[in-house]
Amino acid sequence: MKIKFYTIILITSFFINTAYSVALDKVEIIIKIEDEIITNLDVVVEKNYLIALNNSLKEIPAKQINTIAKNSLIREKIKKTEIIKFFDLTKPDSYMDEIIKDLYLRLNLNNEKNFIKYLSKYDLKINNIKEKLKIETLWNRLIFDKYKKSLRIDEKKIENQLRNKIKKEAHNQEFNLSEIFFDLNLNEKIEEKTKLINKDIDNLGFENASTIYSKSNTAEFGGKIGWIKKSQLSKEIMEELKLVKDGNYSNPIKLENGYLILKINKKRTTQKKIDFNE
Repeated sequence: MKIKFYTIILITSFFINTAYSVALDKVEIIIKIEDEIITNLDVVVEKNYLIALNNSLKEIPAKQINTIAKNSLIREKIKKTEIIKFFDLTKPDSYMDEIIKDLYLRLNLNNEKNFIKYLSKYDLKINNIKEKLKIETLWNRLIFDKYKKSLRIDEKKIENQLRNKIKKEAHNQEFNLSEIFFDLNLNEKIEEKTKLINKDIDNLGFENASTIYSKSNTAEFGGKIGWIKKSQLSKEIMEELKLVKDGNYSNPIKLENGYLILKINKKRTTQKKIDFNE
């Protein structure tokens, strides 16, 4: 599925970048993926959506944000064509309210009413946003269902690790992190890809570079992860973060399925009691 997914992205990205000439006053189909279509109007809406989630995208050139929006739509349509083979998109999802809440809290809004008002500034409707979030949620569920049988969980080992960590978390260091998670396309080299990403980080900012390159769901939010406890990070990641100062970012960290660049936005030390059973 992964090879097919990225192959389609590469092929469709090539055609849309070599044949982009549309007028906003005329709705035209610019891409077709199986039964799903993408119009020039869809691109405008997607651009508004991405900017609503990450205002710093306003700072990058219009042509580049159009490309980002089109590629974002391509990924969404590919996911949708796979999802509908396994799920009913029209069926209500009990988790949607929580997912919407998480989204508007990320945007520093305190309720759905204010979120709807905020979206209207970008000519966006809440129902369209809910559909997008449902596609992303069901995609994650599909991937989980596909690979969950490969997981082996040692509950006793986890319990012992948790007890040891809790002793250390009375005075726990935390990191406010942003990420760029990426992999390599055919014939790409890590040195060249890193140089390209670093150049855009320096010229456009980390948030915009994350939106352009990151494969993670956090890309829509400029790669923002939020506060993470030191004890939640792997030894390999902590070894890299030790070398990074506040406001700076790490070298690519090799993971099983790609590479991770982490930026430390802030650090803090917390003191609290932890209920192990909870």
